Amino acid sequence: MKAERLTETIAYHGEGPVWFPSLRRLRCVDMLHGAILTLDPADSGSGLIGRDRVERTPVGSPIASVLRPRVGGGAVIATESGISLARTDDLSDLTPAVELFRDERLRTNEGGCDPEGRFYVGTMAYDRTEGAASVYRWDGPGSEPRTVIAPVTTSNGIDWSPDGKRAYYNDTPTMTVWAFDHDPATGLGRRRPWVTIDEHAGRPDGLCVDAEGGVWVALNKGSAVHRYAPDGTLSEIIDVPVHQVTACTFGGADLDQLFITTSRENLEDHEEPAAGSVYVVRPGVRGLEARPFAG
Repeated sequence: MKAERLTETIAYHGEGPVWFPSLRRLRCVDMLHGAILTLDPADSGSGLIGRDRVERTPVGSPIASVLRPRVGGGAVIATESGISLARTDDLSDLTPAVELFRDERLRTNEGGCDPEGRFYVGTMAYDRTEGAASVYRWDGPGSEPRTVIAPVTTSNGIDWSPDGKRAYYNDTPTMTVWAFDHDPATGLGRRRPWVTIDEHAGRPDGLCVDAEGGVWVALNKGSAVHRYAPDGTLSEIIDVPVHQVTACTFGGADLDQLFITTSRENLEDHEEPAAGSVYVVRPGVRGLEARPFAG
């Protein structure tokens, strides 16, 4: 299958798409420009959604890396080195809530919420130093963030199986999708390699899980999203007409559309003019609602 372009170029480094059911809108981040982007896929009509139809909300930080709905409304957002919270859906009361680390060599990068509503935030070094990063878990106000995966190099997509018993995770340079056992009380448990990505296919970036337990992996520099069945076999390839494919999520009223973000990081103006757009495809399987933050 081939993904279709949904928007004009709206981001320098589009990442972290998530469907907000309460708004019936797609949100994603322009990660390296520190902004949240909100759009209505229905605005496309018969053409592309223009930049003037995309709401842009700065987060007060050079980085906006992870975004999830919050139980009761609002959102949780990972910024360069911390986490901010909003109670309102328009994000007008976005406020810093907790600091994750104090190390100017690092920034946050990707994450998500587990079935219990706990927030996971990965990191990476600006210079991509091997083993310098980790993944934090924050249970909400009144708790301290804790390190749950370390060491890693470029922490990327994380999501959970429909029954919540397994988590899938990408540390990009390992070229491996990792599986973890997941326990409601203790969180992530035993870790093992689940799928190895061929070096010619691209680099594993963001991921999401569908209602049948299939895992969709965005392949940066691979112009594709791959679906892996629950047994780890490759079951679908979505072609995307730009190289830097960063992340994907299911959305729409029936959760039957796969939205795909892309990046123009390090590209010249004349290179891949459609990079930095959002793409969409109906892959014939439904997704799961993004798990909200319970804190």
